[in-house]
Amino acid sequence: MFWKLTIATVVIAGIGAVLYLSGVDKTKLNEAARYLEQMAKGTTPESAPHSPGATLVLKPKGPWDGLVAVNTAEKQAIGLQIVTVEAQTRPIKLELTGRTAYDPNTLTKIRSRFDTLVEKVHASLGQKIKKGDPLVDLYSTELAKAKSDMQTKYVQWQHDVKLYDLRKKLVESGAISQQLWVDTQNDEKKSRLDYLLARKLLNVYKVPEDEIGAILKPLQDVNDPRHFGNIEENAKMVLRAPGDGIVIEREVVPENFYDTSAVLMVIAPLDHLWVWLNIYELDQDKVRLGQTMEIQFPFLDDKIKGKVEYIANEVSKDTRAVRLRATIPNPSTRLKSDMLLKANLDIPPVPGQTIIPRLAMVSTNGAEYVYVRVPREAGAKERDPDKFQQRRIVVAQESVDEVVVARGLKAGEEVATNGSLILAQLFEDQRMVESGTPQP
Repeated sequence: MFWKLTIATVVIAGIGAVLYLSGVDKTKLNEAARYLEQMAKGTTPESAPHSPGATLVLKPKGPWDGLVAVNTAEKQAIGLQIVTVEAQTRPIKLELTGRTAYDPNTLTKIRSRFDTLVEKVHASLGQKIKKGDPLVDLYSTELAKAKSDMQTKYVQWQHDVKLYDLRKKLVESGAISQQLWVDTQNDEKKSRLDYLLARKLLNVYKVPEDEIGAILKPLQDVNDPRHFGNIEENAKMVLRAPGDGIVIEREVVPENFYDTSAVLMVIAPLDHLWVWLNIYELDQDKVRLGQTMEIQFPFLDDKIKGKVEYIANEVSKDTRAVRLRATIPNPSTRLKSDMLLKANLDIPPVPGQTIIPRLAMVSTNGAEYVYVRVPREAGAKERDPDKFQQRRIVVAQESVDEVVVARGLKAGEEVATNGSLILAQLFEDQRMVESGTPQP
């Protein structure tokens, strides 16, 4: 329609120049101009001006039906192609960014269970260690007191056990009273409980069982109950690694004194890592627990599989995004904490959503449209023009090649791809001519 207006304007100007030079009356010139303008607007005259002064009576075609008609020649000229709308059967790939992190549930914070002096530190920052490796040598009078207390109560318990065995034979023969036998039983039970409590304190202090056995052994093989072993050694202890990992924090320094609240070092396992991802508010409703994803690191060719294990209940004030978490294996220990990564989250297909080529969508003034071919009426001929309807759509996801449409299309409908921009321009030209105003 735009071109029809342009041609009409040129023709009017040319006719005006000719009539002016030939001395034609201005009234006739105005009538010819009105005729051409009405032709450009799509009206059909009942009689044409065969001679100056002829009366123009125009018959309107009727209101515009909102469709753009394109014949075969025009389709070839603009390279128009048509495709069928497909139902969404593949998951949406939602691209996210994030970082790796250590799993805080598996971090081991090495602390002393008693006030202590650190004599030596065996592990350094970043060092890989194995279960049982020495970490820190401790020296504590509090530990020595606990060990000596356990030894003393062990000796008392052994005394009461021997006395219990002796008096058991005597009570059976009637050599001692029942009251003395009852007192003997109570003494054995009490001393046994005292010993077990003292030993449990050493377990709380994380003294290994083999060390506890070592300080009790001398008391079992000698007759002198004063033989308690080396008291100096009782004040010493070696903290050992509870599992494999890497030292990610180290605050301990030799010859310093630390209380029970001080974290000497932190050990992280290397067999797995957490992945924290950011999803923005616009897409947060698409995410569910258990959805799968492919995680890609810049320096790795392989993609690592993961699942959504946690969705935060709040939006970050800094990033305005919701945090997601997944766990990935790290058997080769190549991956480190705080590495940048990308992930493609699989959003399962939604019933009713469709897929179209990216070329089929036209964005205008913040809205997205497609041009749907209207089915031909019964009896229509093959050479009849195709008609297209402009339809607004709601986009679920847009990529370089295709668009997932949430609302506005049904599977099986036909839309224009190549040439959709020209259809959009023809539609706007037609609408502008009909309404007299451009699109706001």
